[in-house]
Amino acid sequence: MNLQIENLSAGYGKTQILRGINTTAKPGELIGLVGPNGSGKSCLLKTIAGLIRPDAGQVCISGQSITSFAPGERAKHIAWLAQDRSAAWALSVRDLVALGRAPYRGRLGRLSLDDRAAIDAALVCADCTDLQDRRFDRLSGGEQARVLLARALAVGAPVLLADEPTASLDPYYQISIMQTLKNEAKNNTNNGGKIVITSLHDLFLAQQFCDRIWVMHQGRLVADDIPDLALNDQILANVFRVKNQQGQLIPAQKQEKT
Repeated sequence: MNLQIENLSAGYGKTQILRGINTTAKPGELIGLVGPNGSGKSCLLKTIAGLIRPDAGQVCISGQSITSFAPGERAKHIAWLAQDRSAAWALSVRDLVALGRAPYRGRLGRLSLDDRAAIDAALVCADCTDLQDRRFDRLSGGEQARVLLARALAVGAPVLLADEPTASLDPYYQISIMQTLKNEAKNNTNNGGKIVITSLHDLFLAQQFCDRIWVMHQGRLVADDIPDLALNDQILANVFRVKNQQGQLIPAQKQEKT
């Protein structure tokens, strides 16, 4: 099951953000979506997720446009992990993760044996089993991030989109979440793995964990390659304006130390 993005343009209302995006993704890949603030990362993820309707072009899964899917069917194909980590829910962790099974539950909303197995597996994958009986709104920010990732994993969709899942987290939780996303992409029980696309601000994390990097700049995809090639000196200078005090380019792997 491949993901194809063809001549995609989209935006918010009358404001166009994305312009002529063309790329593909295949199972087994963890793709890092990077770029400066306002470059179109979140807009691209939301358009792939079907939350924004394209102005032109299309997003297809195995040749079928996502706009042709009914909402419930699309939810089975694409799991969405948003930036927002609202702590307003007075739900147990297990009950919150169970919300990921909503596309599969019948009219009575009862959990099947398959649903329960998927919830258990998601809790294990996101390292949340020990949290399952606690209230979500009483967890730390890092714990909440892991729980929300577990909810997305519980969907069992072949495509997982994560919008800034490591933002504002300490290094332990950043690495933990990136490793979970990497493992999910490589999960061999899902026809060779899943397509996992995550937006990131940390170029070091992207370089260390991602198989490919999509670099966004001013609404366009300006690089699509393995990390060392996508985050080359020209991209670092022209897109990220990364230079040292002597005007020399700073390699991506050294940015954390500057």
